[in-house]
Amino acid sequence: MPLNTPVTPGVVDWTGENPGILLKDEDGNFSAMALFFRVAWSPVGQGQVLLLYGTPAAVDGTRDAPNVMLADNMALAEFLKDNFIGKLAAFRNAPAFDNLPVRQAMSVRTSGDPMGHRYAETIAGEDLTIELVWEDLQPPRALELTPDQVGTGEHTMFTLLVPSHNAQILVNGHQLPGQLGTRVQAGFETSTAFLYFSETWVIPPEDT
Repeated sequence: MPLNTPVTPGVVDWTGENPGILLKDEDGNFSAMALFFRVAWSPVGQGQVLLLYGTPAAVDGTRDAPNVMLADNMALAEFLKDNFIGKLAAFRNAPAFDNLPVRQAMSVRTSGDPMGHRYAETIAGEDLTIELVWEDLQPPRALELTPDQVGTGEHTMFTLLVPSHNAQILVNGHQLPGQLGTRVQAGFETSTAFLYFSETWVIPPEDT
């Protein structure tokens, strides 16, 4: 049966992958936060970008827990920071956001299998290697979300979500502290570690 509206109206903002890991301390505060982007299309081109708050409560991170962005497309890093990350309250309100350094990514490597037990992204730049690891992967869910259901409050979003029940952030082989929390998306409870594939963000016509 054909779709009632086979073409989604609006302007495509960007499309690609957007996995993340948000760790919390015993008091429920964020102890480490990471978002990774592998963008297939955007107004400023393709690329790969990592945002890491190794020390979310501080303006400046430490050598072992830096606050930094790594990118192989600097224009894409700025585009995502201004037009997407900056609209997510948990990331925009972090002390490091305004002066977050952006450094060149020298290599990006994917390993594991999202259909299996373990999946990982490893991003390296100069003297910094950051590895994001997702384990205990759950069955995928296909989501179609409206602006009131997404963090930006401005987009329609389509994606395939693979939840993870065990995840780690490693900086130069050192594991950052913290545990996964829970969150609710599209009416069901999931964790704060997630793989998002085929993720497309569309600005609806009334907002263009």
